[in-house]
Amino acid sequence: MADVTYKITHLTVQGANKQAMRLFYRDILGLIEHEVAENEFSYAFTAGEAPFLNIVFGGKTPVERRGGLYHFAILLPGAGSLATLIDRLIRLQYPMGAGDHDVSEAFYLNDPDGNGIELYHDRPKENWRWDNGIVTMGTANVDVQALLAQKNDVWTGFPVGTTIGHVHFVGDSLTKGDDFFGAVLNMDTTYVITDNAHFYSHNHYHHHHAYNTWLGNGVKMRQENEIGLVDWQVLVDEAYFNELTQRVAHKLLDESTLLIDDPFGNKLIVEKR
Repeated sequence: MADVTYKITHLTVQGANKQAMRLFYRDILGLIEHEVAENEFSYAFTAGEAPFLNIVFGGKTPVERRGGLYHFAILLPGAGSLATLIDRLIRLQYPMGAGDHDVSEAFYLNDPDGNGIELYHDRPKENWRWDNGIVTMGTANVDVQALLAQKNDVWTGFPVGTTIGHVHFVGDSLTKGDDFFGAVLNMDTTYVITDNAHFYSHNHYHHHHAYNTWLGNGVKMRQENEIGLVDWQVLVDEAYFNELTQRVAHKLLDESTLLIDDPFGNKLIVEKR
């Protein structure tokens, strides 16, 4: 597994329900909101950090589910901070699902426009189990009471050290996922759900990305004017950046920024550290 700098730093989403989306991200999750333009708002984890999310309003809601973003995952720095946030969401009666994936404990919810969000913490890496490059990841019930017993205090916002942990996509062909994440981004396949989902990463992480076909092989990708993910941005080291410029069809925005079309209807922005 290659040792490279690969950090998911930013997402841009096209939204429809301006009032409900702002209330969710600002007031329920407690993110730091700034108005970028009349119909564009940015969100940061803390007041001292750059935004990790921009929402541009004016998108249309499709009549059927589209391929593209399945969920983006917010990685909290420990079980205590995750427990504190989950306790808040339970008290607000916000609908969620959950899964214990061996390497992590995760909770799943949707924002008001239907974008999937995962909230999770990683278990210690030394406890992850690997076999020939494949990590053990299952799905069991989370012991919610045991997790909540670790909560810090009342939720006052995301702690320093919160990041975008991974981004999960849905499409119409596993081959497209393998070609893009494996052949193009040179990631390792770290986990396989037979015939319907593959997981990929750098640096022996359980996954930076996943790709599934859970909406069926005939699913259509998000159209330009529809709600959903527009672009995603990663920060990489110079060697990896140079490798991509030699191997991948791209547009060079400047000497340190590449624009790549992904196979899910989005733009990937690659920034050199």
